[in-house]
Amino acid sequence: MNNLMQFFFRNIKQEKIITWRKKLLLATGVFFTTTSIYAENINADSVPESILDQRAKAVNQAVSNPFAMSQHKLNYILPLTYVSNPNTLSASGLNTENVDNIEAKYQISVKLPIYQEDSSTSGLYLGFTAVSYWQVYNGEASKPFRETNYEPELFYSWRNEFSFAGFKFNQIHFGFNHQSNGQSGLRSRSWNRLFASAMFSNEASIYYVKAWYRIKEDEKENLFDSAGDDNPDITRFIGHTEFGYGTKLGNFNLLALVRNNLKTSDNKGSVELNISYPISERYDFLVQYFNGYGDSLVDYNRHQQRFGLGIQLKFI
Repeated sequence: MNNLMQFFFRNIKQEKIITWRKKLLLATGVFFTTTSIYAENINADSVPESILDQRAKAVNQAVSNPFAMSQHKLNYILPLTYVSNPNTLSASGLNTENVDNIEAKYQISVKLPIYQEDSSTSGLYLGFTAVSYWQVYNGEASKPFRETNYEPELFYSWRNEFSFAGFKFNQIHFGFNHQSNGQSGLRSRSWNRLFASAMFSNEASIYYVKAWYRIKEDEKENLFDSAGDDNPDITRFIGHTEFGYGTKLGNFNLLALVRNNLKTSDNKGSVELNISYPISERYDFLVQYFNGYGDSLVDYNRHQQRFGLGIQLKFI
């Protein structure tokens, strides 16, 4: 994967990449503001059909229900995954001799409205995502949770019916994001970000782009300090941008996420592929593949490949 990314970027001048990265958040904000103003003059009758229409209706119903929570990101359980290079740092009792390459992984992700505009699902939201990596088959080490990442975020979501060139701009988010593995000392990993994201679609596909600015932290005076930056080089491996694409292939659903640091030299990032097949109105069978950096926070600077099988709540 790294060789492919290096081939893609090697003919782009380094100074242009740096300029793009510095201006990405500003350009995203300008784009969002422009589309917001223009959308006020769009006739809703002219809005094209979208692959997300059914999901949008279901989310609107859940958000409007004071007794319900709605999905934020994917929700799934993968009882069986194979990971190429599991990190043992964040779990007591695990070491390179007894760690299993086969483990379970699950993700729970929900959002709640804090404030909503009148007759709209646009408003301020609180989101929360937890991802756990469980050595459930490792009886020798007492089946520990190898790593768990917690990701609360506060964001404004603007939902609209703006369309252009056959695409519907479904939603735009601005917000603050914190991610941590809940550990201390040498095991601690965390960072804070300001982010902006947009999702747009047509009848066949979903497109997603997200950019973030990492809020800087003070340097640690020593590695055992509880205060200070746990991972000062995390953007070198994970970058400042994420791109997503989704579509339907017959009865199959495909969702792909790509992160990259947009550097011509020392290029790093990741690819995640999710292929699902419906088994009921509520659940899909899920196959997930990950290759790159940032599979978990403790692995942000450790290259991993992961292949998993499981079940997810229907997403599209």
